[in-house]
Parts: sequence; structure tokens; C-alpha cells
Amino acid sequence: MTDRPNVVIIMTDQQKATSLPMYGNPVVETPNLERLAQEGALFTQAHATCPLCVPARVSLMTGRYPHTTGSRTNSFLMQPHERHLLELFAERGYRTGLVGKNHCFQDGELGRLDYVWEAGHLGPVDPPTKEAAEAITWLRRTQVTRQAWGAVRNPHPASALGTTLITDHAIDRLGAWHGEPFFLWYSIADPHTPLHAPSPYADMYDPAAMPLPPRLEGEMATKPTPQQIDYRALAGDTATPEHIRQAMAIYDGMNSYIDAEVGRFMGALGTMGLRENTLVIYLSDHGDYMGEHGMIRKSKALYDCLTHVPFIASWPGVIPAGVTRDEFVIHEDVLPTLMDLLGWETPPGVQGQSMAPLLTGEDGYYPRLAVFGEHGIEGAPYRLDQVHRFPRGPLTEDFTPSLKLGDRGRCKSVRTKEWKLVHYPGQPYGELYHLETDPWELTNLYNQEPYRPVQQELAGMLLDWLIEAEDCLPASGTNMGV
Repeated sequence: MTDRPNVVIIMTDQQKATSLPMYGNPVVETPNLERLAQEGALFTQAHATCPLCVPARVSLMTGRYPHTTGSRTNSFLMQPHERHLLELFAERGYRTGLVGKNHCFQDGELGRLDYVWEAGHLGPVDPPTKEAAEAITWLRRTQVTRQAWGAVRNPHPASALGTTLITDHAIDRLGAWHGEPFFLWYSIADPHTPLHAPSPYADMYDPAAMPLPPRLEGEMATKPTPQQIDYRALAGDTATPEHIRQAMAIYDGMNSYIDAEVGRFMGALGTMGLRENTLVIYLSDHGDYMGEHGMIRKSKALYDCLTHVPFIASWPGVIPAGVTRDEFVIHEDVLPTLMDLLGWETPPGVQGQSMAPLLTGEDGYYPRLAVFGEHGIEGAPYRLDQVHRFPRGPLTEDFTPSLKLGDRGRCKSVRTKEWKLVHYPGQPYGELYHLETDPWELTNLYNQEPYRPVQQELAGMLLDWLIEAEDCLPASGTNMGV
């Protein structure tokens, strides 16, 4: 082991924690991820502050909250003034690279990296082979991207698809940088929609055997108007149990596909003699409804199925093996954790908390009482009677994310181990869930008389966080005077 270890962040896209066996999925098989967890620390309560691609990825790279970075929607990539992990590692002589999905850095910032090879949800930005180009063309022609609940078998071999090609290039980097310290963002674009998997993964799971998440009759009538809009925009009102099970089966197949490719990458680390000196972090940017609340994909909401993500950290000889932690951790914690583990100074403005004591077993960690969430864009929320276009059905080719008009208007949340409050400013509606008795967040207790004291206490916690989480840049001196 050297004093300049390699760092690899393996990030999946839209992989809810509970879709994996380590978090309770009784069906899916992911032996390589389970092995990685056994070799390091598994966090059972990792959450995204904003369960949306760009905000989550920017927060991971900067250690700062979305409302602070300005990356609050997918339209706002990382701003030029933000300090980030790839920059910090490059300054210390590390090779830096992104392989896979970006959705974080602007083009100018990408140009500063030693290596970039991009692939998105359909496949590589620049297909390396005719086979890969044909696979992208096929996926476009299926129109599955225009079906709210579309889920298909991809007839092309895994070797032509994004997850395999991303892994190929990640492994190539290991060889190219052998002997030099490196920071690699190995960014897999699955299991985000479009839902598709090659053989044998598309056939691994029988849709009829998929355990459906619990449902509550009339649930949506008790939920905020934005959710009622997006429920219909995501064809939740027309999706049948069969549609949900088919989507779940392909999604689970995609998770097993990811597992196999991560296993191939980890095997290459070992074969090249790099495993002992490489810190590996595995996580996702956010989750997916995948049938919960009758919905699929994601929308402006702060349910656990969207915020709760897998999180594993492994570094042989430094992080004890087989550790499970139930403390709350968030994307913003990754940067200060890496700084602490490597003995580097954390830059000003970082809002996350170092998990290093949790990973190494040392003292000095103060557990959070809660995690917080934020979502939505400017503008007054739509009323249901103002929205007139929805998909005709779960598999009709008239879905587009632009139908999800519930994202207008902001919301913020506070989640403790027992309760969750979601506040919608200026609105008569909100959400309150007793997670100990209602872990699926089906029964909305907002503004119900017996729970008003709890609601008020949680609102106070949310207000405290908002004040404490204001941007602290530029950093002030300790004695400013008046």
C-alpha cells in the first residue's frame, strides 16, 4: 500500500437501494456486489438530497447541497466556480477520468480531465463498432423510450451495449494508468430507463414471480396535487399489475447485468495487482418508483424509493471488512470523507460530513438525527384542472418526461428514523409519514390533529437546516467585527 491510493467511484443511475438483496430484494441475484459489501462497509441509510441526476452528481463531486451549487434541475450542470473531486485529485498529480454517463460536468471542465469516454442511456456517444451503432438504432426504433412502462429484451449481445462497453473502457484505464495514482469515475448509465436487458439477463426473472409493492386504495387522493398530476403523466392510473411486474423483471435483470460487469471490473483490479491500493465506492445517484405508489421512473417527490440509494465503501487494510452501518449518510459526505482518508485539507464551502471515522472505526463521528431533501423548480404549481394531456396507456407511444408538470413549485423534506415531513411552501397540502408503522409511505398524516405536535417539531428541524445550510462561500473570518 502507498500513501497515494487509487480511488474509483462506481455510480449507477436510478438504482433504488431496495432493488438489491443487501437491502431486502428477495429475488434479484447480485453476488459481486454482495462480495464487495462483505469486503468493506455497507451503509443501510444512504440518501440523495435531491433525487435527480444532475443535482445528485454535482453534490457528490462538490460536497455541497443542490440549492447551494445552483444545480437544482437537470438543466444546470456544474457551475464553473465549483471546486470538485476530479479537480482536487488532478492538483495532487492523479490521473483523472470519466468513463460512462456524465450529466454533471460542462464541456470545458471535461476537457481538463486526462480521459473521457461518454455513454448515455441508449449507448455510447460515439459507438466504437458497427454492432454498437446497430444496438442504439434498434433501441430507438422500439419506441420503448416513449412508453411510460416499456420494458423489453434487447436482442443484441451484451458486448454491444453501454454497460459492457463502459466497463471495457474502465478496465482499459486500469492498464493505461498502471503505476500512476488515479481517480476514476466509472459511471454506469443503467438501470435507468429505457428498461432493456440482453440475454441471459432479460430472462433471469419471471414477471409472475415479482413481489408487488403494497398499495393503498385511494392513496393518490390524499397526496399533494403535483403527485396526482405526475401519477397520471406516468400512466399510473392505467398500469396493471402485469405491466408493473414486467417492468420489475427487466429492471432486476438490468441489476444482475450491472453486477456481472462490476464483478468483471473488480476482477481486473485484482488481476492487475491494484485491489489492495484502491479505495472503491459504489453508489447510485437516486432511485426509481418501480411500482411504488403505482408509478415508475421518478418525479418531483421525496419518497424513500427515490432518495434511498445503495452505498458501499471498500479499501482492504483500511476499511474493516463486513461492517454494516445504519447512520444517515448523503452524497455530499463523499468529498470530505475522501479528503480525511487521504489526509488532505477539505476545501471551504463543503457542507457534507466526513464518514472517515465510521469507515475506520475511530472516534469523532457525530451521527445525524435526520437527512433533508429538496426538489422542484420555480413557478406556481399547476392545478389538476390546468393539465389536459396524459398518456393514453402504460405502453402507448405518447409518453415524454415533459408531461410531468408536477415539478413546478418547490418542496423540501426532513426524514428521521421514525418520521418524514415534506413541506410545500405556500400550499395547503403536504406530507407526513410515520415510517416505523408505514415504511412504504402510503398513509398521509399531514395536518391531522393527533400529529400536529410532531409536524411542528419536524418543521422546526427543517427550518434549522435551511438556515445552517445557507452557502458559506466566500468563507468569512472568525471575527468580522461590526
